[in-house]
Amino acid sequence: MKKLYLVNTMKSVKNRSDDKDRNSESFNMSIAISENENEKAQDIDLKQRLQEMEEINARLEKLVEVQSNKLAEVVATNAKFLSIIAHDLRSPFTSIIGVLELLKDSYNDYNIKEIEKYIRMATNSANGTLTLLDNLLWWTASQNKATYLTPIKINLHELVTDELESAITSATHKLISLHNSIPTKLYLAADLQMVRTIFRNLISNAIKYSYIGGEITVSASESGQFVEITVEDNGIGITHKAQRELFKNNEIHSTRGTNNENGTGLGLILCKDFIEKHGGIIKVESEPGAGTRIKFTLPHYI
Repeated sequence: MKKLYLVNTMKSVKNRSDDKDRNSESFNMSIAISENENEKAQDIDLKQRLQEMEEINARLEKLVEVQSNKLAEVVATNAKFLSIIAHDLRSPFTSIIGVLELLKDSYNDYNIKEIEKYIRMATNSANGTLTLLDNLLWWTASQNKATYLTPIKINLHELVTDELESAITSATHKLISLHNSIPTKLYLAADLQMVRTIFRNLISNAIKYSYIGGEITVSASESGQFVEITVEDNGIGITHKAQRELFKNNEIHSTRGTNNENGTGLGLILCKDFIEKHGGIIKVESEPGAGTRIKFTLPHYI
């Protein structure tokens, strides 16, 4: 009996050993399968990451291309602006120098009225040149993102009165009547210098494109949180095609005035930029031969 028990015990030990070997093999196989699955998962993850990086790289390349095109467009536009402005600066300076030399060399040959006429011509050219230089400085600052709003309370009637008085010389030369129809107690919350630049350009344009003996009226009305302002003339008007091109930042559109006055078109682009910085809008209502109404909005001081 003892021998049989020993044999059975040895068999049991052997069976347990075999089970242990099988379990070990099974465990090793499980580890191998797990490692294989991990490798596959890592391969899939790596492929996904590579695909994501390729997509990001493609987007970056597209962005670089777009930015490069924009930069090239800005450089081309700036060069075009500067070329036109340089030409337009040369013309009034030539006129001013010519008038001064004429008066210097032949002062005693002219009567007072003729001398006043030539001085007025030189003054108009100088004022136009100053406006152009102001626009150029503002435009340069705007391109460099260096224009910051400093809103203050502005009496709109008083400001427009000042700007109309500044334009009286040019208007009188063409026998143009200037009218301020803005209520005396209407106020803006806006940047003073930007608003002055807006009105200076719009009034100057209205005079430029008005006929001899024309009229220009500046009016305004409250419109909720904004004030709607209108600069209206009864001049030559603007074609519908030209209206669509007026405020494009990358193009300059300008025609000579009724008295052959020069212009760059830069003023209107500045007006649009400054108005939009205040959250306002600008639009044109015009018919050829029937005058022009420039309407725009600025924040109402409430």
